[in-house]
Amino acid sequence: MDFPELARLASAHVEARILQVAVRLGVFDAIGGRSLDAPGIALSLGTDPRATTLLLNALAAMGLLEKSAGRFSLTPIATNHLLRSSAQYLGGMILFDAGLWSCWGNLAEAIRSGAPVRPPDMYQSDPAETEIFIAAMHSLVKARGDAEWLAQAIDWRDTTEFLDVGSGPATYPIALCERFAELNATIFDLPATLRITQRYVREGGMENRIRLIAGDYRTDAIPGRYDVILLSNIIHGESEQVNESLVRKLVSSLQPGGKLLVKDHILDESRANPPVGAVFSLLMLLTTSAGRCYSFDEIKLWMQRAHLSQVQRIDLPPPFTSSLVIGTK
Repeated sequence: MDFPELARLASAHVEARILQVAVRLGVFDAIGGRSLDAPGIALSLGTDPRATTLLLNALAAMGLLEKSAGRFSLTPIATNHLLRSSAQYLGGMILFDAGLWSCWGNLAEAIRSGAPVRPPDMYQSDPAETEIFIAAMHSLVKARGDAEWLAQAIDWRDTTEFLDVGSGPATYPIALCERFAELNATIFDLPATLRITQRYVREGGMENRIRLIAGDYRTDAIPGRYDVILLSNIIHGESEQVNESLVRKLVSSLQPGGKLLVKDHILDESRANPPVGAVFSLLMLLTTSAGRCYSFDEIKLWMQRAHLSQVQRIDLPPPFTSSLVIGTK
């Protein structure tokens, strides 16, 4: 690392905040497919013209807007990911990150105490928070194409019963059911989440193919027998003990020859790489009671103790930042 990179790291929060505020204000939607001047954009947003001009110039400097002859238009990346009308809209995740601003502001307190700085309630206590969290998960998976990648990662031809634990917006089950006509999916998730999940399933036209079961995977039995079970971005929110117990529970619900898929930020033995996982562990410190990212060796051990075999890791290519660990019963 050199000095410019160090300086960039020290002020990286500034660009993040600019982007978050632009999404919250609706800057990209106000411009859409047009080329507009700053006063026109400010009028549309109901914002101060001078302040809006400064914001638009910053967004142009960041590569999110094009500026020509005093007029602003969207760059391709903004058109693809920052317009609400886009199927790859990332705004839900950006707004969720914006809501974590105060948590990161209390990082020093969390480091001193070892305790989270917000209630570790899995975003279940406040319906507005639940909605934002679920929208963020849907936004990220849709924008990045995770479900499409998962559909190609393993052979689904003999899979008829699929369980997604902690599915949230049902993004994976909906995409997989659309692709594989013989597949039926079950979602096991918390009650407050499922009230939102139900809407996503209905809008996806999958009410006859996707079953919703309310429960807490840490304490409740999971009914049914499945060919494939998915844990996507679940283990990083739990302790080692909870994760090992959960893997054992899920394996008991697998059909012989069935597969358990764990998709998450998977660390190497140093626990410092890949960087996204090491950094994400601090978010888990801030928001969960005992979560962090785990290494492949740790996950493999849980699977082997639960009598899964052929445990393998598949690293996802960019722009993905996670890996897939597969164990077979």
